[in-house]
Amino acid sequence: MAAIGEGGLGAAAEAIGEVGELLVERAGVEPGMEVLDVGTGTGNAALPAGKEGARVTGLDRSPELLDVARERAADYMLEPDWVEGGTERLPFGDDAFDRVLSVFGHMFAPDREAVAAELLRVCRPGGALGLCAWTPEGLGGRMLGTIAKHTGNDASAADWGDEDRLRKLVGGAIEVDRLSVTFTAESPEAWIDFVVESVEPFVVARGALDDERWGNLRDELVTMFREANSADDGGCRLEQEYLLAVVRL
Repeated sequence: MAAIGEGGLGAAAEAIGEVGELLVERAGVEPGMEVLDVGTGTGNAALPAGKEGARVTGLDRSPELLDVARERAADYMLEPDWVEGGTERLPFGDDAFDRVLSVFGHMFAPDREAVAAELLRVCRPGGALGLCAWTPEGLGGRMLGTIAKHTGNDASAADWGDEDRLRKLVGGAIEVDRLSVTFTAESPEAWIDFVVESVEPFVVARGALDDERWGNLRDELVTMFREANSADDGGCRLEQEYLLAVVRL
């Protein structure tokens, strides 16, 4: 896997794309299905679903990430519909999709109940939600908790990665699995410099904090990354645990 310092967004997209491929498989995406990828980023689940022959819509609030998704889709000769929008009010009708998927993109809106209601609203009876979220105990969840501590924001994004809390949010028959994805970078410092430019909670925190407070948060995160680093070649290798959940409706 290419290091973040070498491959930037493309290397991260490759790692997340592997998660998207697994989610598409577990959710049972089939040719001809109508599939929505919520918080698609650079095409997280949209591209794997398109490769399976589904009719895909990818939604994200970031036009810059959607531009990257379009370029990646063109490389695979895929033509999903790309829609700019947020997760708390999806711009689609009721029962519009056979599968509603999200690879970490649904986690960060503050109103979790509103997001859950929207995911359920646009998914057809007999369909399924497929959701990947950082677990509270894993590195991703601990990062979110650290950011919340410094910003004073709600730390509940990782509720999506807790099986019991997820059941309360979405109900239904849920199948879950705890897995991990590996990110590599040249160093812990290179990793934080990357995520602060491209990952929503980090971007928001950097914009909300003055230089001193951001410096304190950055130092704590770099220490966390150093402690979690499993590389033995002078680089940085981070394993982030996530919950993969399929909710049958």
